[in-house]
Amino acid sequence: MHYAERVRKEYPQYDVRVSILGHLQRGGKPSAYDRILASRMGVAAIEALKEGQRNVMIAIWDDVLLNVPISKAIKLNKPIDKELINVLDILSH
Repeated sequence: MHYAERVRKEYPQYDVRVSILGHLQRGGKPSAYDRILASRMGVAAIEALKEGQRNVMIAIWDDVLLNVPISKAIKLNKPIDKELINVLDILSH
């Protein structure tokens, strides 16, 4: 929250929103890996903004963070794993 407020003050032209990982996850507390990954991705997002990059998303591939243009990301058609849908259905009951 502290950093979000700082960014709001220093860069009022940006719409700043805070997402708390634990609120986004369904069930259970975030693991240390989740917290570290969220922190790494947050830093990468701020760095992309500082470098003037726009319309990119932060992705992870083989534990390397990448800036992927949104236009490229939405063109990639990755089918949903039916087994994961089944697991989600089982766990949500």
